[in-house]
This record gives sequence, C-alpha cells and structure tokens, in this order.
Amino acid sequence: MSSNKYTLDRFEGIYAIFLLRPYETNQLIIEKSELQVELREGDIVEITDTGYGYKVVKLSEETAATEERVQGLLEKLRNKNK
Repeated sequence: MSSNKYTLDRFEGIYAIFLLRPYETNQLIIEKSELQVELREGDIVEITDTGYGYKVVKLSEETAATEERVQGLLEKLRNKNK
C-alpha cells in the first residue's frame, strides 16, 4: 500500500480531482462516492491505495496552515499595490 499527499483541486460531476503535492502536476481522479470524508476544494489529504479502493484522510492542520500562508501572501500583494 502506498500513500501520498494531495490537494483537492475540484469536483467535476461525479468525480473528485486531486493534485499530487507538492508540485501539483499529476492528477488522481476518484469517484465522490468512494470518499469516506466530507471535503471541499483546497483541502489537503493523504490518500492510500489499498488495492481495493482508496483510503482518504483529511489533513485539517496542514490545510489550515496552507490557507493561512496563502492569505498572508495575498495580503502582502494587496498592501504592495497601495
């Protein structure tokens, strides 16, 4: 069983599209019905391929830290343009 960290990029119909961290260039597409947790776009998760499906674990602390970092960068950009 291998596991990797992904960012939930978007939902498209019945699918959830995840991008492999940290470069977010490779995609993993999973049917929403296979997700055991409630997710929203931007959430960081750890996904394990069990051989019979996927085990998805939401990484709440890592998601919050990333959101905070991005908000800080946006704030710097806004202040720079004033």
